[in-house]
Amino acid sequence: MIEVVVSLLILLIGLMGVISMQYLALKQINNTHLRSQVAFHAQSMADLIRANNSRPLGADDLQAWEQQLAHDIPSAKGEVVFNTGAAVSSAVISITWPERQLHNDVEEQTFTVTARLGE
Repeated sequence: MIEVVVSLLILLIGLMGVISMQYLALKQINNTHLRSQVAFHAQSMADLIRANNSRPLGADDLQAWEQQLAHDIPSAKGEVVFNTGAAVSSAVISITWPERQLHNDVEEQTFTVTARLGE
């Protein structure tokens, strides 16, 4: 009888380990999905800026991008800064979002892309 209890205890500990690993894997998959969405939105803004190279980016374009960003990544904040004083003008696109870490701590992550606008 004691052998059965010990074997069930060992089995239970093993199953708890497997469940813990699966939970961690799901959390990392979610973080990876968020990062790919952030990269997609940053690149779409860079493409929009390049497409409008002959005219300034409109407030409607920026607002639509921010709304889509907020829809796809809750609590994300986007920022676009234009650097036009240099020989080659550029736009710096930054997106900041909260991301859960290993111990359920929430840490702010920032993704930044610099788009060159002409030579």
